[in-house]
Amino acid sequence: MGWKASFIIVNKPETVDVKTLLNELGFQNLTKIDDAHFEFTINPKENTVYVGNYKDNLLICTPDLPMSFFEGGESYAEKILNNFFPDSEICSIVLHSVVNLWGYSISRSGKKIRARAGSADDGTFVDLGNPVEEEKELLSKSRLDENGNRVYSFEEFPDEELSEDQVGENFVFEICSRYFGEKLDHADDLLFETLLSGFEYGKTNIKNNQVKPNSTKKQWWKFW
Repeated sequence: MGWKASFIIVNKPETVDVKTLLNELGFQNLTKIDDAHFEFTINPKENTVYVGNYKDNLLICTPDLPMSFFEGGESYAEKILNNFFPDSEICSIVLHSVVNLWGYSISRSGKKIRARAGSADDGTFVDLGNPVEEEKELLSKSRLDENGNRVYSFEEFPDEELSEDQVGENFVFEICSRYFGEKLDHADDLLFETLLSGFEYGKTNIKNNQVKPNSTKKQWWKFW
């Protein structure tokens, strides 16, 4: 099975008005569309954004925005989310198995504590911070080769070493267990059957994956 995913996890979030949050993130002219299960929104269509809750996590599924977390420094989207949820851990997830694209970025209290991403063409192009617990078992199966590239050995492939882009998907699955209590590829049906609120946007202030602010006003109240 090939995986495509583009979503953000906000762990133990403060309650917030969803449309206000989306506007602050740069999504404009929002139009309500049919709600959809996470199974379908995990790889959202262009010009759509879906928001919902699962196991005390806020899920934001949308194209492009999660990828901005890997472009160096703190993107405006990260700043907005850190401002809205100062006590939450925020994780960005990307997967595209066709090109072996994988990535995860974890921020806590406004500070990026871990970020890794790579692809078949570019190798591992982001590697920041110290390993978190969910990475350690996979990393224990790796070594650096003569060119400084990390390669992996597994019992099921005794005569073959795998490159990091071939294993990156497994790291993403493990990181998801940090929030969902189980790896993404073994998650309970309840996750994939979780219903998310859908919106279509006709205009966005996202440019080159960097989000520009619309206002500095923040509103904190329950939406769900």
